This record gives sequence, C-alpha cells and structure tokens, in this order.
Amino acid sequence: MTTVQMRGKGTITFPAKLRDKYKLQEGEVFTIIDLGGGSFLLKPKVLEVDILSRRIAKSLKEDDFDIEEWLPIIREERKKIFQEKYGNIKTSGK
Repeated sequence: MTTVQMRGKGTITFPAKLRDKYKLQEGEVFTIIDLGGGSFLLKPKVLEVDILSRRIAKSLKEDDFDIEEWLPIIREERKKIFQEKYGNIKTSGK
C-alpha cells in the first residue's frame, strides 16, 4: 500500500511508480468518487484514446509532420482499399 500526503490547496503527488505504471502525465484529470466512510476512488477522466492522440500529435509535431503533404497520399490509399473491398461501386460523392 502506498501513502500520500495532502499539501497546500489540496495538492496530492502521485508516487513516481504509479505515474510510470499508468503512464500518468502532468495535467491529467481525475474524477473523485466518495465511497463513504472516508474512502475515495480516483479515476482518470481522460479516455485512453485521448492520451494516445496527444502522444501521436506530440510525436508528429516533433517530426515536423505536414498533414497537407500526406493528405493526397492518404486519399489515394483510401480509394485503393475501398476498391479492394467493394470493387468499382459508383458513389454519389467525390
């Protein structure tokens, strides 16, 4: 069992072992659930997909990723996959 101490303004620091284990980062948002009898449950409010999308965005930014450069390639690949799956179906859109 790990113990933590509440500091000024209600601040609690998560031990590094738990931050690493659950990949918690500064700014994480939690829901606190009062279980009664002095017991609380902290649950991360952010979905895993949100965390992953932030990491991907950070990585792309660090690599100077330019979406405008990739959009035509992505569109062409999407067309190929669609044709492989559905054949030459005429669509009403582009």
